Amino acid sequence: MFCLTYDIWNEIVDDVVGAHIDLFEAMHHASEQLQLSKPLIDDLKIRGMKEIGNGPQSLLLKIDLLEDKIEGFRISLLAAEDVEVFEEIKAEVASDHGFCIEEIEGFELEHGLDMDEEIFEEMREGFGVDVEIDEDKLLFALVVFDSQDIDDSRKIDGAWEGNFQAN
Repeated sequence: MFCLTYDIWNEIVDDVVGAHIDLFEAMHHASEQLQLSKPLIDDLKIRGMKEIGNGPQSLLLKIDLLEDKIEGFRISLLAAEDVEVFEEIKAEVASDHGFCIEEIEGFELEHGLDMDEEIFEEMREGFGVDVEIDEDKLLFALVVFDSQDIDDSRKIDGAWEGNFQAN
């Protein structure tokens, strides 16, 4: 019998993230193909969400209105996965490495680790996809437009201009 180590635990985390690569690639591809236009944004402001894509994975385009001075907004692509499916993936990956989920949970408890948090962090850092748990679903979100980025960019440009003028 093998002993679970931090390195093996990390491999399991990586493999669970890897099981979602097709979904993340589909989300990124859809975001690249997306044509943001005033009519689309106006429609989103009215409806809140819109289903897009015709692939095997259902994606939603969602707008979040921001409470700021410029009436900004964020547009994200969303996908969902049942928590049960996610748990099955984790159990299958753990089994592929020779461990059961209970052994993983015991290891985490002993070492103060949380596999879900680590998986979600890798998804965020590696693919730019935020993950939230909503009752019985995992919600994956890829931001495709954020008006705050434009606002921040203008502030930075202004700061640079000030520096160049001072020299």
